[in-house]
Amino acid sequence: MKEVQNRVRIRFVDFEKSTVHRIRNFGEDLWRGYRANNRIQIDLGEIDHATDEISFLVRDTFLNRRLTEVHRLLKVHLMENEAVIDVETP
Repeated sequence: MKEVQNRVRIRFVDFEKSTVHRIRNFGEDLWRGYRANNRIQIDLGEIDHATDEISFLVRDTFLNRRLTEVHRLLKVHLMENEAVIDVETP
């Protein structure tokens, strides 16, 4: 069985309220948690330039665990009501 990469997009609905600084802090924490995981592709350069969205690729068999971590980090950064998480499957 071939594993499929899903794109997870974390969109910040009112990014002016969230502020770019908070979005990037959240993204850097997300990157630190995922950088050593070969099942996830996340780009620090994209996070450094993020203004209203952060996206990454994750293998479909690990998707639910990664989404749980995204929700946890959003809560830690007090942003759980400011973001919408979309999953794009190929």
